[in-house]
Amino acid sequence: MTQAQDLQNYINERGISQGNVARGIGKSPATINQYLQGKYAGDVAALDKMVAAWLQTQRERANDIRTQLSYTYTTTARRIEEVLRLAHVEGETVVLYGQAGLGKTSALEAYVRRNPDAIMIDSDPSYSAKVLLSCIAAEVGAESRGSLHQLIEALIKKLKDSGRIILVDEAENLPLRALECLRRIHDKTGIGLVLAGMPRLLVNLRGSKGELKQLYSRVAFRFDLGDTVPDCELEAIINQSISGIDPDTVQALVVAAHGNTRRLAKLVRGVTRMTKVNNRPFDVAMVKEFEKMLIS
Repeated sequence: MTQAQDLQNYINERGISQGNVARGIGKSPATINQYLQGKYAGDVAALDKMVAAWLQTQRERANDIRTQLSYTYTTTARRIEEVLRLAHVEGETVVLYGQAGLGKTSALEAYVRRNPDAIMIDSDPSYSAKVLLSCIAAEVGAESRGSLHQLIEALIKKLKDSGRIILVDEAENLPLRALECLRRIHDKTGIGLVLAGMPRLLVNLRGSKGELKQLYSRVAFRFDLGDTVPDCELEAIINQSISGIDPDTVQALVVAAHGNTRRLAKLVRGVTRMTKVNNRPFDVAMVKEFEKMLIS
């Protein structure tokens, strides 16, 4: 069987398009089409190697069942849910902040799964006020085009007295004008608003010169997650995520995690993969071996 036939079989089995293959290999869809038909006029041997490497990666990825950490209702998770629920039911503004890797995003996502009327926006440094409002409009089915004023008015009309809640993750990325727009929407609609992010979010909400005094004065509660996740909560997450793990290995993972769930997730995925590749058990030695490869 030729490499082109192998690729065609894979495309048929997976139901993917030639465009998907082209993007993965870095060639044009036309090139892939010609290759599959045996009409490619370029270096077929070189393309064969590229296709073979791509197929190997895809098949390895498909067979690699990644161990994911289960969302665990720890004491912190329950407290976060209580704060989110307060903001939702009472129509309040709440700020949730802490260092990276403490489970803020997971808590917000879990809340959205249980509450379909919640709107979650994952912001990034490129977000302007207009981009933010357009994303919210798309989520709620409001008109997402027009001026900033038109977007605000469309959202107010759609959300007023709806009882919904907007959850903004990584809100420390939002510029002053975007935060002011959120305040305006909150004031005019009475919906809940949760701003979650890194500790500097709280500084941003005050404004360097007090520009956001009106928004900051509307914050009903702030929940500081601190710098680390308690060891007992990491233990609970591990035991719920990995069946049959022995206490010593649990403790090794807790120590190596440094109080951070994101680091813990990397450890669990990495060690799981190493155990499969090396046909060794998931134990303390494997945890310590993989820990050396993580950036502290």
